[in-house]
Amino acid sequence: MKKIILMVLALFTVVLMHSQETYFSIASSGLNIREAPNSTANRIGKLPYGSTVDVVENTGLTYQTIEDGTPVLGEWVKIKFYNFPYIVSETKDYDYHEEGYVLNTYLEKLHKATITHKEIDSLTFYSLYKEQVPTDDMPSITSAQEAEKLLASRVRWKNVPGLGRSIDEIILENGQVLRINQESNDYEFVAYYPTEEIILFEGGHTSDYSISIRTGESLETVGNPKYIVASPTKKMRLNGWFPGQECSSYFFQEQLGDSYTYLIDFGWGTETFGQNVCNFNTFYWINEDTFMYSYTAYSDEQTTEKYGTGQITKLK
Repeated sequence: MKKIILMVLALFTVVLMHSQETYFSIASSGLNIREAPNSTANRIGKLPYGSTVDVVENTGLTYQTIEDGTPVLGEWVKIKFYNFPYIVSETKDYDYHEEGYVLNTYLEKLHKATITHKEIDSLTFYSLYKEQVPTDDMPSITSAQEAEKLLASRVRWKNVPGLGRSIDEIILENGQVLRINQESNDYEFVAYYPTEEIILFEGGHTSDYSISIRTGESLETVGNPKYIVASPTKKMRLNGWFPGQECSSYFFQEQLGDSYTYLIDFGWGTETFGQNVCNFNTFYWINEDTFMYSYTAYSDEQTTEKYGTGQITKLK
């Protein structure tokens, strides 16, 4: 009987996980989070542009807003949002995850492309593969003192017990202020990348965390600039980050104007690969939307090198 109950609970958990979808906030000035699904409810926080959230409930309650002089009808949805390391919630007591209500008018699905991939043999791989021409190292400032002087108008620092001189607040391009939760923070400054306007931090187990000081986007969609491999004309690029365990997380970005936007994840833990690709051994762009890769596949008896190609197709 106990086994049956556990199986039902496991099934319920899987269904619940798949019932939640991840979305990307597109409110350029920040997205207000309400305590209840209506415009007069208490505001409990404000998500910066580019925040990723999970939609956990559709309320069916609609509300009309005006965008560029045009009426737009949206639905109130319940979201789960991340409240660390910068504090989104405006309440005094906050958790790592919190919930609230927003209008779905300002949300779009995170994944904007699909990937078709296939395995190839080593002969095919090496007949096509050419060593990726290394791009110039992305300029970075690794001195915290130098970064503090350079970013004096955008980033505020303070002395934090156990961490020393640390970033306390970040002022985004739209004026929104992101405040770091210093009570639980263990992330230290690593580098500032001026061309990307990204600050990279390192936490426990050498895990990455990054924030765009221009938009407020964070790790999941801006990554660690050291992972970037651009396509031949730089219209697409592979990006990634280290979550503090053995395997890295990867995703693709597309150039839009003078910046890059998230397209789709790829590799460890994704729908495409499940738990197969821990880290890429080699990665090579064949053209603007087609790539090749190799990785080490592990089994109880042996490890083998696997090879594949992939093609990115944007969703319409």
